[in-house]
Parts: sequence; C-alpha cells; structure tokens
Amino acid sequence: MDIQVETNGEGRIIRIEGRLTLEHCPEIARRIDEVLAGRPRKIVLDLEAVPFVDSSGVGEILRLFKRMREVEGELVLFRPNRKLRSLFAMYRFDRFLTIREPGGGDE
Repeated sequence: MDIQVETNGEGRIIRIEGRLTLEHCPEIARRIDEVLAGRPRKIVLDLEAVPFVDSSGVGEILRLFKRMREVEGELVLFRPNRKLRSLFAMYRFDRFLTIREPGGGDE
C-alpha cells in the first residue's frame, strides 16, 4: 500500500496504490486525518491503482465523505475501476458520492 498526497490549489489529491482493506485502514485513516487537519475545500481520491476495496475500505471512503460534508467540502472519487464503480452502484453510493473519470476536470 502506497499513499501519496499532493496539493492542488485549495484541495488535495490523495493517490492510493494497492488494496484498500482492513489491514491497511489504520494507515489510510492516519493519512486522511493528516490531510483533513489542513482543512482542504476539496479532496480528490485517486483510485486508479486500487484493484480491490473490502467493506473496511468502503467504510474509510464513507468516513472521509462524511467529514468533508461536515465542513462543507467536496470529495471526488477519481478513476475507480469498473469493479469499484459497480460496487458503489450496487450499494447506491453513487447517488451521493461524486465519481469522475479522466477528462472530467479533476486531474
């Protein structure tokens, strides 16, 4: 698991490489908390290099969404693979999560 954070104006881009699973959630939560301490207005979570997300990983994404909503910020899930998009659609998370593909202005 590798997590990189970049600043993009008033926002942050969090690039995750590897599986988003229970064993990695403590590290992901710690890094997300570090990013949130900077009070970004927008976070783009780049999921291009994430092949798999388990229920704990989904929980971390939802926790980040909730925390951004509390501060009237925006969370964008960028470049999730087809399996992840299907998972989000199956649980109807795509009704409230913003999901973008390349060319959508969030690169």
